[in-house]
Amino acid sequence: MSDPAFASKESKEAIVSLSPSDPTDTPYWWKDRGLRSLNLRLLAILISPLMIGYDGSLIGSLLAMPFWYRDLGVSPKDSKLIGLMSAGYSFGAIMAFPLSSWIADRFGRKTLIMIGDVIIIGGVLGQIFCFNARLYVLTRFILGFGAMLIIAGCPVLLTELAHPRYRSSLVAGYASLFFLGSVIMSWTCFGTVNIPNQWSWRLPTVLQLLPPAIQLPLMLRVSESPRWLISRSRHSEAKEILTRFHGNGRPDSEIVALEYKEICEEIQSDPKGHSTNWALWLQGPGNRRRLLLVVTCTIFASWSGGNIVINYFALALNQVGITSPAQQTGINGGLQIFNFLVALISANVVDKFGRRKLFLLSSIIMLLAMVGFTVATEEFARDARSGPGRALVVLFFLFQFGYDIGYAPLTAMYVAEICPYNLRASGIALHYTLTSASQAASQYANPVALENIGWKYYLVYIAILVFEVIFSYFLFPETKGYTVEQVAKIFDGQETERSESDA
Repeated sequence: MSDPAFASKESKEAIVSLSPSDPTDTPYWWKDRGLRSLNLRLLAILISPLMIGYDGSLIGSLLAMPFWYRDLGVSPKDSKLIGLMSAGYSFGAIMAFPLSSWIADRFGRKTLIMIGDVIIIGGVLGQIFCFNARLYVLTRFILGFGAMLIIAGCPVLLTELAHPRYRSSLVAGYASLFFLGSVIMSWTCFGTVNIPNQWSWRLPTVLQLLPPAIQLPLMLRVSESPRWLISRSRHSEAKEILTRFHGNGRPDSEIVALEYKEICEEIQSDPKGHSTNWALWLQGPGNRRRLLLVVTCTIFASWSGGNIVINYFALALNQVGITSPAQQTGINGGLQIFNFLVALISANVVDKFGRRKLFLLSSIIMLLAMVGFTVATEEFARDARSGPGRALVVLFFLFQFGYDIGYAPLTAMYVAEICPYNLRASGIALHYTLTSASQAASQYANPVALENIGWKYYLVYIAILVFEVIFSYFLFPETKGYTVEQVAKIFDGQETERSESDA
């Protein structure tokens, strides 16, 4: 396993060749007809995180609406049923896990996304006309199932279709848009919460229809992944897409020639690369290292403490005099805007600073914030004065800042980059399945742990963050400046070069 810091001269030259070399090329995508057409089409894919961010966090706002309880016949004290409603989305996503990568590899990434849109439309229609709590649980399950198909396909299609110069910023920017979906949801519910009838919760539910209904027809204008087309022996179609969008319609484009050569070599090195075979993850040290990174990167993103620090946030706001529900809702909405802006800025500097540095900085800031949070929480638990309360509010924003500059925008992008073509769909599916499982587990584990050991539970997250810093420093390879095909050499080294020479 070679480190990118010691990449070969030939690899570095290949990277340099991705910069404009033709006099007609331009570093500004909006001045390039092919890139302008491609990036405008890719906007259809960027609807997905808005959709999932809205749908996934909606249940939290509905739990504050009395007419939602009345219309569904749910008691606020029925914690088991409410917990099942909250976790139903995650359970549906987990159930879609085995199918998502199989559909993506067999029928195409674009088809997977469109199937997910249809399923989500069906689930939302069920919620709109729902008057039964148990039926509502089923609709949450359906929404989670459809959401998994979409989020398992979108980062893969973006990674494989975007121009190499803009791939990382597009995929990282895609991940930051989940926060924007939460922002829209928060302020929508803020505006409807005072409606004195069932439309206080049905109107935000109806709005869930818009993103999939808009995305579904727009996806017809998005091209299929050239890598998937080559894996299905549809070489002419793949070459035409690369020429049109990456080469501005010029068949003699150096970038197109390089990309096409690298894609063909990678796929030809694995004749069974178009089939989903989970055993491939255990074949060879390179794939085993990839599996380790996919799992640990996902766990770090899910279990760094973000879900736990928020438990004391409302209490801290109350103690510093911010007690009005409208004020607290406004601060939460502002927090989501803060998250979105920080994550979006990080997505746009990822190629300047690199993935590894941002992951490390993210972990260190979260660790420092968690240490401070633990001290302030211990004092807050003993004496609920405004001093510790103010510290908790500041430390909460610091923690979120740390998370937003690294793991929030970069995790899905990094997983897609380190996985070769034959593992990319299953890698993204595994990442989001583990994320859903972690969310479902934390919804049950965190309240129990806090009730039993209180602030001492934060010490567990300090230990996780310390391990996170050490692990990411020694084992996270840098992928900045590489095409997704060249990243394979970081993990497979000479094995990849031999397979290419034998092809």
